[in-house]
Amino acid sequence: MHRHTELTPVSLRSFLLLTVLVPLRELPHRVRPAVGEDVTWFLRDGPVPAELGPDVRRATVEPSPGAVPATGFPVRVRVVDRATTGPADDRRPVEGSAGLRDVHRAPKRFRTGPDRRDTHLLVDLAVRRA
Repeated sequence: MHRHTELTPVSLRSFLLLTVLVPLRELPHRVRPAVGEDVTWFLRDGPVPAELGPDVRRATVEPSPGAVPATGFPVRVRVVDRATTGPADDRRPVEGSAGLRDVHRAPKRFRTGPDRRDTHLLVDLAVRRA
């Protein structure tokens, strides 16, 4: 486990910083990721909301075919919330409506409501360079 200290350009030289998107549906009953704690996630191809940036990669907690393991520690954790629309039994996210809030540790409970809900974690993950 890492004790979180402020990272500097010098300390980051030995790390590659990846921005990964983890769906909340994969996190129930799991330890919530926190800044500075070791994690291993599996990077895979897949679409990400365009408003989150061009270099965001999808990640899963469990291995899946074609996924590449990435072990490191979060230097920033954000909860992504999205506006929703549609009938009550089939709410869908609205494109372009992503909001972000910084947290030190992912919360135990995520916000859900009729008009907005938390959908993903966006994590800046420091991975040691090979």
